[in-house]
Amino acid sequence: MDAKGAPLPTPPSPNPSSGSASGAIDAPKPMLAFHFLRALSRVHAGPARRRTRTISRAAYSSMARAAGPRRAWSRALLRQAQARRSTTLASRRAAVLVRRRVAAGPAPPLALPRLTGRSSGSSGETSAARAPLLPPPPPAPRQAGEPARSDALRRLVPGGAGMEYCSLLEETADYVRCLRAQVQLMQGLADLFSCQ
Repeated sequence: MDAKGAPLPTPPSPNPSSGSASGAIDAPKPMLAFHFLRALSRVHAGPARRRTRTISRAAYSSMARAAGPRRAWSRALLRQAQARRSTTLASRRAAVLVRRRVAAGPAPPLALPRLTGRSSGSSGETSAARAPLLPPPPPAPRQAGEPARSDALRRLVPGGAGMEYCSLLEETADYVRCLRAQVQLMQGLADLFSCQ
């Protein structure tokens, strides 16, 4: 306030093209809170180590869902969550089938097909053995003038392995913004439950 009691004007933003920092963080907060609380309600009681890992995964998945598929890091996190779900479902189905087989008694012996040299593969391999798993994309080669720390940044940001440097910086800024919102949400939940 000045001598007359009037408030002083706020100085202009040094970066006028970007929105206010708080506005950028507050935008995804309602959806982040909704997805995170819904994911937390699905966490069942169990060993503390498993519960911690489940809460961490729920936090990352909810953050990616709140951001939507518009960002590479959120698509990468959603792909990881989908792969985990499909692996978990497959293992649960296998366990159910094993229990059913045990309950039904021993199964008759299976006749295995013989592999001959006339199969579609040149060496008689099955189709599953011929389809190797693809490795993750190699990191993009560093461009001229790109700092050496960009490789570390590519490892930290999900889905950042094959990005150009400029895109990587944009994704990193959005990822950090969402991480900050997630930390604020978790801090608020911790404060809320510590008061009760």
